[in-house]
Amino acid sequence: MINLRSVVQGKINSILVVPLLAVLLLMTTGSVFDRDFEEGTHYTVVERESESLLEQEPSTKDEELDETTEQAPVDDESATDQISVVEYFSYGCPHCYRLEPFIESWLDSKTDDVKFSRVAAPTRTDWIPYARAYYIAEVLGITEKVHSLLFRAIYVNKQPMGRKRPLKRMFENVADVEPDKFEEAFESDKIPRLIQAAAKEMKAFGINSSPTIIVDGTYLITPETAGDLGLIFEIVDFLVEKIKTERSADETAATNEPNG
Repeated sequence: MINLRSVVQGKINSILVVPLLAVLLLMTTGSVFDRDFEEGTHYTVVERESESLLEQEPSTKDEELDETTEQAPVDDESATDQISVVEYFSYGCPHCYRLEPFIESWLDSKTDDVKFSRVAAPTRTDWIPYARAYYIAEVLGITEKVHSLLFRAIYVNKQPMGRKRPLKRMFENVADVEPDKFEEAFESDKIPRLIQAAAKEMKAFGINSSPTIIVDGTYLITPETAGDLGLIFEIVDFLVEKIKTERSADETAATNEPNG
């Protein structure tokens, strides 16, 4: 004989269990995404702010080159209002290649007050040709067109993209770069100056490996400090929110200061 009371009580218990499980799941998920990251463990503090490598005074030869190349758009918002996130990377670095999907996902979700940029890091002598490839693309204004393709060519197709001929062929085929423009960029004095400036900046920050992320010229993150490539941009977001909170507190304090 079926015990109707037991059946009804069982259904009631099931109805109560489902929301409880949902609450527990949300609590567990929240504990993952709202976790605190610790200075000295997940990130470290550096002493100076990053400088843009592409805002240096060009030589006469470089000015002639820049007049005929695509120019990067100028942000309306003051740079001091933005929080900078800079990746020091190399096309020769397999960890940088594996970090790319995380960067692309983060770029889709970041807010407009966060500015992302890259510096090609010559952390090894044999990676200098890869830094050259990046800065040639920058000078030609085609970085967005060829950046991911360069990684793919190196790690999927096993092509020597640090060499002039395959690099020139890619830039011509993918970005419609005219041969003489490529040659002009390749021979430009600006390229080695950018590489030297990148090396100097890395030394100032104490960067000796890639990828390394510098947030607002203050915080340094590496795969080693993060513990996992997938956590790097969670730490970036944590630091961005930390910076925003501190700036807001400073502004409030400044507003509330009595006039002397």
